[in-house]
Amino acid sequence: MTDSVAVFSPGTRITDNATGAVVSGALLEFYDADTTNPKTVYADKELATPLGTSVTCDSLGYPTSDGTTKTQIYVGTPAYKIVAKTSAGVVIWAHDNISGAVKVIDPGDLSVIATTPVVTKSLNYIIVPEDQSTEFVGNCSSGDVTFTLPSAVDVGDGWFVSVQHAGSANQVLINSTSSQTISSGSANYDTVLPLSLSGESVKITSDGGNWRISSHTSPHVKSAHGIITVVDRLTAPPGSEVNGAFYLISGPPSGSWAAFAENDVVQYTSSAWVRFVPHEGWQVWVADEGLHYTYAGGAWTSRIATADRPGIVEKAVQTEVETEAPEKYPDASLIRHHPGVAKAWVQGSGGTIQADYGVSSLTNNSNGDYTIAFDTAFSSANYAHPTSSSANDSHGGYALWQFAGVAPTTLECRFRSGVGDDEGIGNVARYTVAFFGDQ
Repeated sequence: MTDSVAVFSPGTRITDNATGAVVSGALLEFYDADTTNPKTVYADKELATPLGTSVTCDSLGYPTSDGTTKTQIYVGTPAYKIVAKTSAGVVIWAHDNISGAVKVIDPGDLSVIATTPVVTKSLNYIIVPEDQSTEFVGNCSSGDVTFTLPSAVDVGDGWFVSVQHAGSANQVLINSTSSQTISSGSANYDTVLPLSLSGESVKITSDGGNWRISSHTSPHVKSAHGIITVVDRLTAPPGSEVNGAFYLISGPPSGSWAAFAENDVVQYTSSAWVRFVPHEGWQVWVADEGLHYTYAGGAWTSRIATADRPGIVEKAVQTEVETEAPEKYPDASLIRHHPGVAKAWVQGSGGTIQADYGVSSLTNNSNGDYTIAFDTAFSSANYAHPTSSSANDSHGGYALWQFAGVAPTTLECRFRSGVGDDEGIGNVARYTVAFFGDQ
């Protein structure tokens, strides 16, 4: 391995030491230390690609190999001198006896600014080695944006870039080349890493042969904490996979999931599935069910309440109250629809309502005939109406109940003094009628 050192840190630009302004088109001249002998510098750390004895910077003050293409500058072990000039040849600064490869130069000794460029892309982009340390922002609002990495072998161990999802929709995709894998811990994303959430970002670093995710940040929810949005709980791939989508394996897996295990969380990444083994306490939200699940004791358990644990109880609709559906709770306004609850009742004396519920009117038609009207009609004339009553003393103290006409909205009834007596009792001292049925 050749002993070499970079003259500047990645991202360094040449500035005016008096104003701090970037010097457009600056010229960097290199000499052997303590001499005026020009010194050759190189574009690579193996010192195989010479740049000549001077380097011209672009309009942003960044060193280039040809006036346009950005480049790093490397020297060998001998000490050297560097003179920075404007494009007009005016000396900006000069430094002599700078150590070569035996010691890294301190950028603080130079009038330079070390930066991490931020570059926004809304179209697909091929990342080049000169983009070292750049933070790319993918504006994918109008469609997926793909960033293609350079060869991890070519850029070498330790080379890195950062990529962030900055769209209101769609995905940012990070592709490798030459079948080089992208991995995070034990999770292998194969050759494509999708970023699906706005604000999600990764720092991705070359290990000299493949790519490693050095850091991964989501905007609102940390997947590392086990809070994951899951599309569905299945035992086999759905067949209509979406990049970045998570699924929960709910039983013995099959198909492309056959090598995984029940309870695993899996993510689709363009052409392959990535497996995540859950840890105790992980939580997921299953969109297809609208339910949260927690991983505990080797199984995923929903937050629905059971006889053994507290939890969420779903609110019942009217038909579920009427059929006494289990694991539901009735809203107070729906309790009246339970089959065991009276839908209406009235306590009367003659034609006067003394107390009632669900009864709109009580009419004394004379001769013991009464008409009871309901606030809400029954669904049919098939409803029950048990009653109790007491008559005046001249009729033995009790009146017999007989209904004369039944309709969904009204009930016509008569009180008689005896079984064989068709004459109605005109003044029933007290009676109570309740109504059961479907409304």
